[in-house]
Amino acid sequence: MEILNQKFLFVFFTSLAFCSDNERYTLQHEFDYPKYGTEYIQKWNHEHELSFKIPGIGNVKYATTYTSLHQYMGQEGEFYKFKVTGTDMETNNYVDGIEIIDQYWLAMEDNPCYIYAKIDGNGLIDHIKPVNPEHDYLLEAYEAAYMSLNISRYKYPFGSAAENIIVGDTWNSSYETSKFYVNMGSPPSFFRSRATWNLKKVKDKRGVKTAYIDVIDEITIDLKITIDFLGERQIIVGNAYGKSDAKFRWDIENTDILYSRTINNLKGDFEMDGETFFSQFYFRQTTKMVR
Repeated sequence: MEILNQKFLFVFFTSLAFCSDNERYTLQHEFDYPKYGTEYIQKWNHEHELSFKIPGIGNVKYATTYTSLHQYMGQEGEFYKFKVTGTDMETNNYVDGIEIIDQYWLAMEDNPCYIYAKIDGNGLIDHIKPVNPEHDYLLEAYEAAYMSLNISRYKYPFGSAAENIIVGDTWNSSYETSKFYVNMGSPPSFFRSRATWNLKKVKDKRGVKTAYIDVIDEITIDLKITIDFLGERQIIVGNAYGKSDAKFRWDIENTDILYSRTINNLKGDFEMDGETFFSQFYFRQTTKMVR
């Protein structure tokens, strides 16, 4: 009898584990927030770094850190509307060893903007407006901060195919022409993407049911960058290609990104002042929710 009981318990717990592994998940944001209304505020810490080399100028590095407060304001026409406030704005920008102070970036401190994300599609940002019209001069700084190469997808952060999936599943997403800004003052750049996602595991982490998601993204970029150096402004244009490797932790019950880390390695041919050159770009981004 004891042996039979042991076999029964083994089968029972094996069945539980099997059922748990086959639970299905939909990984997308929900914006209803019926319990909070417009008072629902999320807070993240961000770190961004972009580095590359330009012949005749040297090494270029743009690095920023900041904290963002996101407040969902409901729907306005064909958009989701968010009020976003940046705090603790810091930069660490260097061109050929010379520090570049970005006064516009620092001026965004505690000055909020409205972000409008498309309801249809993947919830990509369509446009940004300062909350206070007196801060219209900061529009390019807002765009560089919130519409960077690390594209925000406000509805489907892992693509619209991330529905009814189980641990171990892979799925794909693609973007044909997504707009972003490399830095303050640069014209818009555009990228195309082919991404493969994988739900690695789901586990309880400090009482939060957390999904661990990896993605490998093949991207091609039409790049435009403005460089201010020794009182002169130069514009770099060209095409880059490469891969992005990212890891996410996702709060399944509250539909929030808890943590993300993205590393992009890109290379291509560029032109500046009529001269062409080859360069490699390194972009690193981390985001962590503050509870």
